[in-house]
Amino acid sequence: MQLSKYLVLAASLATATLAYDSNCEGSFLPVSKEECAEAINNIDTTKNYSEDTEFSSGHCYLKYATNGGSDSEVSGQEIRDVAQNIIDNCHDSHGSYGIDNCDECHVTVNYRS
Repeated sequence: MQLSKYLVLAASLATATLAYDSNCEGSFLPVSKEECAEAINNIDTTKNYSEDTEFSSGHCYLKYATNGGSDSEVSGQEIRDVAQNIIDNCHDSHGSYGIDNCDECHVTVNYRS
């Protein structure tokens, strides 16, 4: 009986941790990894950033957003790590991945004209 309570609690906690639906969606045009590397290099990893902070280079658009869900700041290092993960793991090097400081907090990498 006790074991089933813990299993239910663990399952509910696991599903509640990241509400943002991470994805590899974006423009139909691929993003240049070189331009995105330049955008990532514009991030100060020692600084904290607030909602709607953007870093861009050429046609690569990189943004931290919360969709109005929080005033949470995030470290530049986390933005950098998540953006690099998107570039390394998403076909066409664009997408949006949730981060753990709020349910709607995410980093987006996409093509911009």
